[in-house]
Amino acid sequence: MSGTSVDGIDVACADLRLDGTELNCAYRGTVSLPFDAKLQDRIVAALPPGEPGAGELCRLHAELGSAYASAFALARDELADGRADLGVLHGQTFFHWVDEAGRALGTLQLGNASAVAERLGIPVISDLRSRDVAAGGQGAPMVPMFDRLLLSGRPGPAAAVNLGGIANLTVVADGEVLTAYDLGPAGALMDPAAALATEGARRYDADGGLAASGQVCQPLLARLAREPYYLLPPPRSTGRELFNAAYLQAMLAGLGPVPGEDVAATVTRLLVDLLAGAVRRHGLRELVFSGGGSQNATTLRWLRQAVPSVNVLTTADLGVPVQAKEAVAFAVLGYLTWNGLPGSVTAATGASHASILGSIQPGNGPLILPEPASLAPRTIRFTDTV
Repeated sequence: MSGTSVDGIDVACADLRLDGTELNCAYRGTVSLPFDAKLQDRIVAALPPGEPGAGELCRLHAELGSAYASAFALARDELADGRADLGVLHGQTFFHWVDEAGRALGTLQLGNASAVAERLGIPVISDLRSRDVAAGGQGAPMVPMFDRLLLSGRPGPAAAVNLGGIANLTVVADGEVLTAYDLGPAGALMDPAAALATEGARRYDADGGLAASGQVCQPLLARLAREPYYLLPPPRSTGRELFNAAYLQAMLAGLGPVPGEDVAATVTRLLVDLLAGAVRRHGLRELVFSGGGSQNATTLRWLRQAVPSVNVLTTADLGVPVQAKEAVAFAVLGYLTWNGLPGSVTAATGASHASILGSIQPGNGPLILPEPASLAPRTIRFTDTV
């Protein structure tokens, strides 16, 4: 997994086994590798509003495939005793094509799965979002299936919230996904604000210290809050094609000098306001955070102040480290595909039907799939072994 934060690659390793409607998961750990600085700069330059051209996209597709293959190989050797059965590759999202009516028409993730299959010699499932888009869905968010399993039995309504480049949430009650959607920008605006505040010395506000040192600029916050995207009804999805450094600069235009720390505080307050609004809108009793942004102490402190009656915790409290959650979720999605089970949730994406996700790249030998499972999991249980 590498997400909209564009900070690096996370590879989670897990042993998975279906037991009726319970999915047993023995989580072995996660390997996290930061992107090479030059590759990271090229990825960011190629993301919207950049116009990289077909040649640069081809080169990035190949180089990312090689980087993913190296990360997979390291995780196999360090976490899986040198042997893995299946790889699941999300890839790096470069564009999510959404029209003016909010309909997703296409999605593009780069990173050549063939490089992983060739390096490891095992089947690799990739391109997990496209099938849902083809079925009329948003292709995002794709983790609600895992969120449903994770939050089953929690006091509800509860929401799983991932804070990467984009903040997305899944609302679960009584074991069912009620809704899920991309809420709005997290790191996609907080990261350029951190760079602005430090003249490029820091790429992100890891612990929220920059935001805590500033004051919220009310005129800027008012401009940001008027973004039409927030008026779109769920299901809705977005990404760096909308929220990026250029977007932030456009919001700052004409306001006069705004200290960088104040910009950081303001975009952090925007995220907190969006989250607090979701709490009120869905009557949430609990928020379970994951992703790099969940380590931002200022975001969580301001949120607890805004909605004091809501229980705020992280996936680490439920057995999944915050940085590993999305990688584990995609491992589960790939495992469902491997066993002939749908991985999408129509309440989350708006698709006409749930789909078996992704494309399967064979390993060294013939592709032999197991018999399709007769029952889909309803809960997940974390164990030492499966």
